[in-house]
Amino acid sequence: MTRRSNGTRGRVASLRASRRGMERLRQLAILAILSIGAIAMILPFEWMIATSLSRAANVGMPLYPRFWPPDPSFFNYMVALTNLPILRFYLNSVIVVGATTVGYLFFSSLTGYAFAKGRFPGRNILFIAFLVTLLVPFEMRMIPLYSLMRDLHLNNTLAALIVPFLVGGFGTFLMRQYITTIPDDLVDAARLDGAGEFAIYRHVILPLCGPVLAALAVINIIWRWNDVVWPLLAVSDRSNYTVTLGLAFAARGSQGIYVGVALATAVLAVLPVVVIYIILQRHIVRGITLTGIKG
Repeated sequence: MTRRSNGTRGRVASLRASRRGMERLRQLAILAILSIGAIAMILPFEWMIATSLSRAANVGMPLYPRFWPPDPSFFNYMVALTNLPILRFYLNSVIVVGATTVGYLFFSSLTGYAFAKGRFPGRNILFIAFLVTLLVPFEMRMIPLYSLMRDLHLNNTLAALIVPFLVGGFGTFLMRQYITTIPDDLVDAARLDGAGEFAIYRHVILPLCGPVLAALAVINIIWRWNDVVWPLLAVSDRSNYTVTLGLAFAARGSQGIYVGVALATAVLAVLPVVVIYIILQRHIVRGITLTGIKG
């Protein structure tokens, strides 16, 4: 009996060791795949930054990517900052992104609260109808939206870049999914204490929605900061150009033949978004992950 027991224990230990080995191999394979994907995503940005620091890149495009410039300098950035009203472009982008983000968070969280905790007939049907708007590509809505802005006399103003994006189906869906995870007892207790719906939204719901609000804020910032198509259609006055639109025209224009200067303008355009994402990436992952817990 003792020999059989020892043999059984040995087989169990061997099986556990084999499983641990397989688990390590699986984790190493996942790590290798993720590392390859990360390198594939990072290398183009690193090459862009290196080329933007090379003055020789304006003479001719390097035949192969260099990840360290042979003549590092900030000459290309000085040219971009001197030849373009980039501070004005940045100011316009900050105004547009700031206003749309505040409005997007407010209206999305408010409608998300109504669909998650509200008590009114047809709630689910209205929510589905609201989500159907996500199936309509923006390219199909651009011309009617442009006509609406024209009728409101908002074309060629920063308001035309702000008003259409104060609320959206994606933000409402994300907020509704997250607010659904908040216990109904908290809302019911506030109602029993005589709190109104907006007071419940302000003092109960919003303080608990920090992660998803941070995630939604960064997503909206990236969308609005990188948007070129709608500003190109809605704005024609150069004084109202955003960073991406102004630098896109610069890259197509006189600076387009200077590769180093063109890439320097590209770095200036994406740098703020990269910094914001790095700072808030923890909140983004947590907010998006928690929205799938329930709903």
